[in-house]
Amino acid sequence: MREKAKGNWQCTGSHQEYPVSSYYNNKTTIIQEARVFNESPISPRKCRALLTRIVYLLYIGESLSSQEATTLFFGTTKLFQHKDSALRQMVYLAIKELATTAEDVIMVTSSIMKDMQPNSEVIYRPNAIRALCRIIDPSMAQGVERFFKAAIVDRTPSISSAALVSSYHLYPDATDVVKRWVNEAQEAVNAKSSPSFFGSSSAGYLNFGSSGASNSGYQPIPSTSYIAQYHALGLLYLIRKQDRMAVTKMIQQLGGGKSGAGTTLKNPMALCMLIRYAAKAVDEDSNVQRQMLDLLDGWLRHKSDMVNLEAARAMCEMKSVPPAQLSKAISVLQMFLSSPKPVLKFAADPSVATCNVDLENLIADSNRSVATYAITTLLKTGNEASVDRLMKQITGFMSEISDEFKVIIVDAIRSLCLKFPTKHVSMLSFLAGVLRDEGGYDFKRAVVEAMFDMIKYIADCKEQALSHLCEFIEDCEFTKLSVRILHLLGMEGPGSPQPTKYIRFIYNRVVLENATVRAAAVSSLAKFGVNAIDMGLRRSIGVLLNRCLDDVDDEVRDRAAMYLKVMKERPLADVYIKEESVFSLAALESKLVAYISDPVATSQPFDTTSIPKVSRAQLAAESVRQSTLDTIAMPVARTDPTPPPPTAADTQSAYMQQLAEVPELAEYGPVINSSAKPAQLTESETEYQVTCVKHIFKEHIVFQFNVTNTLPDTILEQVSVIMQPQADCGLTEDFIIPVPALTSSPSPGIVYVSFSRDNTEEYATGSFQCTLKFVSKELDPSTGEPEDEGYEDEYQLEDVELAAGGDYIIPSYASFSSEWDRLRTGASSTETFSLTAMESIKAACDSIIEILNMEPLGGTETPTSHSVHTLQLSGLVSGGGGKVLVRCRMTYAKGEGVTLELGVRAEQERACALVVSAVSG
Repeated sequence: MREKAKGNWQCTGSHQEYPVSSYYNNKTTIIQEARVFNESPISPRKCRALLTRIVYLLYIGESLSSQEATTLFFGTTKLFQHKDSALRQMVYLAIKELATTAEDVIMVTSSIMKDMQPNSEVIYRPNAIRALCRIIDPSMAQGVERFFKAAIVDRTPSISSAALVSSYHLYPDATDVVKRWVNEAQEAVNAKSSPSFFGSSSAGYLNFGSSGASNSGYQPIPSTSYIAQYHALGLLYLIRKQDRMAVTKMIQQLGGGKSGAGTTLKNPMALCMLIRYAAKAVDEDSNVQRQMLDLLDGWLRHKSDMVNLEAARAMCEMKSVPPAQLSKAISVLQMFLSSPKPVLKFAADPSVATCNVDLENLIADSNRSVATYAITTLLKTGNEASVDRLMKQITGFMSEISDEFKVIIVDAIRSLCLKFPTKHVSMLSFLAGVLRDEGGYDFKRAVVEAMFDMIKYIADCKEQALSHLCEFIEDCEFTKLSVRILHLLGMEGPGSPQPTKYIRFIYNRVVLENATVRAAAVSSLAKFGVNAIDMGLRRSIGVLLNRCLDDVDDEVRDRAAMYLKVMKERPLADVYIKEESVFSLAALESKLVAYISDPVATSQPFDTTSIPKVSRAQLAAESVRQSTLDTIAMPVARTDPTPPPPTAADTQSAYMQQLAEVPELAEYGPVINSSAKPAQLTESETEYQVTCVKHIFKEHIVFQFNVTNTLPDTILEQVSVIMQPQADCGLTEDFIIPVPALTSSPSPGIVYVSFSRDNTEEYATGSFQCTLKFVSKELDPSTGEPEDEGYEDEYQLEDVELAAGGDYIIPSYASFSSEWDRLRTGASSTETFSLTAMESIKAACDSIIEILNMEPLGGTETPTSHSVHTLQLSGLVSGGGGKVLVRCRMTYAKGEGVTLELGVRAEQERACALVVSAVSG
């Protein structure tokens, strides 16, 4: 019902467009007007209107407090006794939506149950069933079991469907009860006019199957859509999905044999669902493929186009299908392509090369959606020989379609160009042509980005593509695109064979464009001046930048002045123009959030030295632009979508929020660094799960122990962790914050152990023996309350290591050669180590990177020689330790292991000593 209402409300656009005043749908106003529920006599028209406004309010995302929802809920239930059928249906819709927020909703169960009786009106029973599903808790499911069983096999389709869908929603909370309804679900799938399993009595099963026919004279009307079969099949699969043999048997029984004619399923959607179950069964067990292919072959000849398409799609996506059977699926798709119905042309997934001849005929189809889909499919599935012919066909087609379709085609051409780089000439000419045509921002951006990718991945077309882009910005009306192209010219132009030919186009922007584009042009010119080998070109760039000092915009003048200064001093150029690293945006955001949240920190300038850097290539990889088209003709593994793992910055932000809520830690100041990944201190199968996270403060170190109790019948009280540090670790224990009580729950309890750093200028490292201590109490099975008497117990945990890598050193990108030279006057150290246990240089590289937790540079983490290699690492030492670089020169000899010369350069002596001690320890 909610989805239906949603469809009706959305017919004119977003809710802001409705001709309804904000006051009329104001939450406060609606709650005040709820007094109409108490009027006597009740006005059905007013109540229906108010209930509609309540449901609409919830639909657009308005949240009600528990008290407000409860008030409206019980006001609504007063309308149960009214005889107006439209009002009663609206009441059920409202209480369904309010039930999730209101309190004590279970009190209306008896009122709803009255409308579920067999002698009640048929129009109320489906609504009552759906509402009851939302109201009851899992413990009550057994009490209403007979009602649901009777409703599932009811001859009225609306009642049967309501019961089946409600059972589906009850299953996660009342699994054991719903599993007992498998026979009724099977009966609903068979869709017989009279349930044979329960007899043919008009009273139905347990006198609950007649739909009130004896009382009201109502005669059930047979369903022509058989939608209850679709719902029943979903429930049946849900009950049996853990039993692979039962699912296979169900598919074979309902499949109707090789011809498919014997199936009892008359609903096309149910058959499509059965086909998907069959495809999934083949994915899980290849031994049943032959039987399933026989069924799919029969469904290719079904009278429903929907079933034909689903069966053909399943066969095309299935692996190792015999050619004879696959050809039948292809024939069905080819028939769809020649169908007069546009929807069938569009639905036919032309994923096989033999369909390409038919697809080329569809390019001239009058339906532009079909033609666009045919073109994109040809571009994705065509071979190298057909590229030139396709480009000619598409050229005339582009002027007849909207920008939305143009974007799709350009994206397909981008993918095709990367697939067949030798055909870049014709595709680049096509893109240059459409770039000159009329079009909106999205279309022009798609073309420009396609050229960007060609420049990046196809070296042969770089010069020509840059020339086309230069011509485009001469008449570009979109500021964002002009700025991006100017930036690209600054990055790629100086390294081209003839950099001077781009200068004219760039300087024209300084003369003719708005301030934003002029500023971007100044930056681009400066890159030519700094990177130019020809001194004459450098002087010419200087002249052009001097002219920009008279610009009317201060941003343009400031940039010109800065770049003139930079061009005269090489060290500044290395930092501001040639620098290949940028701040990690996630880390920068995290540091800025911590900075503005700390009143003490904001009194000092923001320190950027502690923010790690990444290379421009890493940044580009993180923000790589994916194609908007899915790959066609590739079998797709059916996997549930999983959310992406949290980034390091997300983890740091979550830790900072947790620590801010602990009063004892409020005076510690900002967190300098936290462990990127919790350390596991117990085995995965033990009854107590403990992980440890280390938080480094300026003067303290806090150990966070996440403790999970997996015993459902036991509660742990006074949970704490006792830490025994090794001697002379430089730490003094402050206090322990225990967990008062810990029950069996997915969310862990947190124990904090705080230590003071004896010397904040030194990096405390060492090992800690850890013991989990608690008082264990059994829970009373009847009351759920813990026993009065418990016993003290303890559990030995793995040792916790406080080390340089991960706790103090953060990976950070740098340009190794320039930074190594810059730090030659700083702290440095060189040590030699014999790593006899290492069996290869690759193993030594992996071990050093893991110990130091530093960023490997220039691909040096992968040795190119088995005997000699140099590993380059870069990092930041937290707490003001500054930048540190490591050069590991290694040689390998069989029988002697790896000999390592460790060279360290850092901004501070203590950072240098930290790295050396980490490797030597």
